[in-house]
Amino acid sequence: MQVTPDHWLSEAKRLPYPAGPSMPVRRFGIAHFTSGATALSSVDFWREPSAKGAEAHVIIDRDGTVYQIRRFDQRADHAGQSSWTCPRGKTYTWLNACTIGVEFANAGNDEPGRDAYDWAKRQPGFTSMRAKHKHGGPAYDWEVYPEAQILAGIAVFQAITARYHLDDVIGHDDIAPKRKLDPGPAFPMARLRLACGFPANYR
Repeated sequence: MQVTPDHWLSEAKRLPYPAGPSMPVRRFGIAHFTSGATALSSVDFWREPSAKGAEAHVIIDRDGTVYQIRRFDQRADHAGQSSWTCPRGKTYTWLNACTIGVEFANAGNDEPGRDAYDWAKRQPGFTSMRAKHKHGGPAYDWEVYPEAQILAGIAVFQAITARYHLDDVIGHDDIAPKRKLDPGPAFPMARLRLACGFPANYR
């Protein structure tokens, strides 16, 4: 997989979606989970007023299908209030302006009231793991990311890291630790970071 000269992934399915503001500089790749059902159902939600403009550049379904809704030279509002200090020691804030957001279709945890998790449990091949989040709190069951989805995610992050010489690959829960739990303890962040040429451990 590669990023084309016009900032699309060569092997992604392009979905019709409004263009975003220009984003000339890209510093980080951010991994998320959708906390939803399918990739396409999440894209449908992003189109609703209740999503308040939230979206990501790429969304990867559980079977490894990669969808792209926005070019990488355009901003996507996926990070919100956020902050990250890069390996060179510079701190960036409000990271929508300089990050590429990659969502993984994943229901997250089984905290009470999570309809998406109940939906996911009924799907063939569903597996879970019990863990506490690294930021604390009680132990929950978390939906495990299928291998096909992980491999697709690694390919996407490798492509954007190589094309844009990214400074880091991190999770939403790293840049907004007081607000977000995604991509959560079931996500193989160390594996992803190593595949992209970054140290497995950070902070």
